[in-house]
Amino acid sequence: MPKLIKILVPVLFIAPGLFAQAPEAVFDETGVAGELVLDEQIRTIQLYREGWINSYPILTIQEQVPLVLEFDEISDNISVLSYMVLHCDADWRRSELTEQEYIQGYLENQVNDVEGSFNTYTSYHHYRLELPNDNIRFTESGNYLLVVYRDYDPEQVVFTRRFLVSEAIVTIEANAHRPVLTLYRDNSHEVDVTVLHPGLRIFDPFRETTLSIYQNGIWNYGITGLQPLFVNPGELVYDYQEENVFPAGNEFRMFNSRSTQVREYHIAAIDYLDYFHFHLKTDEPNPAHLYFDRDDLNGKFFIEAANVSEPSTEADYVFVHFTLDMPFPLADGDVFIAGATTNWQFTDMNRMEYDTDASAYRATLFLKQGIHNYRYVFVPHDRNVVDISEIEGSHYQTKNEYLILFYHRGQGDRYDRLVGHQVAQSYAN
Repeated sequence: MPKLIKILVPVLFIAPGLFAQAPEAVFDETGVAGELVLDEQIRTIQLYREGWINSYPILTIQEQVPLVLEFDEISDNISVLSYMVLHCDADWRRSELTEQEYIQGYLENQVNDVEGSFNTYTSYHHYRLELPNDNIRFTESGNYLLVVYRDYDPEQVVFTRRFLVSEAIVTIEANAHRPVLTLYRDNSHEVDVTVLHPGLRIFDPFRETTLSIYQNGIWNYGITGLQPLFVNPGELVYDYQEENVFPAGNEFRMFNSRSTQVREYHIAAIDYLDYFHFHLKTDEPNPAHLYFDRDDLNGKFFIEAANVSEPSTEADYVFVHFTLDMPFPLADGDVFIAGATTNWQFTDMNRMEYDTDASAYRATLFLKQGIHNYRYVFVPHDRNVVDISEIEGSHYQTKNEYLILFYHRGQGDRYDRLVGHQVAQSYAN
């Protein structure tokens, strides 16, 4: 059976000993800072390297390529939105560094690049921010949390996003392949990693280093805290057979809502009643023994609208209706629509309701026009896990990406340096 991946459930809490200026809402009960959306008016959040909209949010200290944050607020009015950046260790708890040690510039700044929507049925404002900028630059590597808040009040958090600053001074060789162990061979991926560090002195690899791997860059689908299995001169080898195994899942489902006049991919009908309503074709659970080879965006989305020049402000918001045929509801748990489209969160907004008369799960999301990936996941009531295989199936042939992060904390260091990163593509063999 595929392993279940633990999910992080946000709980409002402030960890003892953290800096007073850190908003309490961004930390869970264990002190971990996660990605949250705490304001329902905030939509369509994307954080990426400039020029590559579906890239991972990674800055390198040596490069000048900035990160771009884009998001919308469903509102007729422009809000006063500010941001701060917190430095975290490899486990996403607040590091010991003060703001002056990891930032050049100002800790708190405003998001000033704002445009109103144009010629849309839904009024919204589109916000854009580049990092670093004239007001803030980052001097140390590691994990960072971007916190956006309202009306100059850091406790009025509207959302958070994780990003990374890498030194990129080690070489990471990685491959994601069909597992060796029979238990996982047909439904999972094994991610083997070798870190080459000839220019970085590591005296005690088991105390000084840690390795994290995230499937498709999704923070909730990660294996963290890995230590090397073999230590060679200038080389650390993570060639486990179980500790580095992920349920592979299946290719993501997809729909295209770019046109309100033409039914594009996976659209069954388009209606208009105050807003446009897109009815998707009815979905069914994937047979557990069958793999479906589909091109996808690994859970991401791409904003696009027909016959417009600026989709960021001219694409409209529409209601998208999902239907999942199931003869009976799944017991002792809930079904959610998952993907970057729903911020990889599991809330009432993307929980599906079972329609007994139709023998189907149903849900409606309010989404910006474009190409959206999604999948149906099952979350049992009694466990803090998400099951990606119950409805979608899990197959070693699935094409996933794996984001690999290597941290070092040498003797006397007060934080975890991110000294290397890599992305590995899975392959079937």
